[in-house]
Amino acid sequence: MQLNKEEVEAYIGTPEKLPYYMEAFEKYSEAGVDQFRWHWSWWAFGGGLFYLLYRKLYIEALVYFLVFALLSPLPIVSLILWIASGGILPYFVYKRFKRIKAEVEQNISDTKERLEALRKLGGVNKWAIWLGVGLTLLFWVVTFYLAFMMANMPTGTAMPTGIPAGF
Repeated sequence: MQLNKEEVEAYIGTPEKLPYYMEAFEKYSEAGVDQFRWHWSWWAFGGGLFYLLYRKLYIEALVYFLVFALLSPLPIVSLILWIASGGILPYFVYKRFKRIKAEVEQNISDTKERLEALRKLGGVNKWAIWLGVGLTLLFWVVTFYLAFMMANMPTGTAMPTGIPAGF
């Protein structure tokens, strides 16, 4: 697939990230052959699920969430998945770009209209950033609250189990 800088910029929706995505997309389509290549993203590494939502990859975000939910009890596996996210998730942005570009090219012949369609179908969800920040803050508030409550429990007090006496 031949990469067009204008099309990638229209799809990405964040001009300051264009050099990063052009480099990544060129890696993924080296010599006209689409293939996965490791391309590191700190945002994908740190944001994971929210990175996918930010880039409008909803199905991938759902799968990512389910995989992490199922494997998070295994600390080493979740650590490996978390690190792998930084190098793998940008590839899904490329795959979506490719799919949307093909659909747009098939249905729209005018160049300006194609670019506008790529802007509308691509781009970012700014609410994903706020969701990520909000949920992270909520997590830390709850964590500190529980730690404070446990630290201030009288010694010898058993943790409640939620099971009524007599069962």
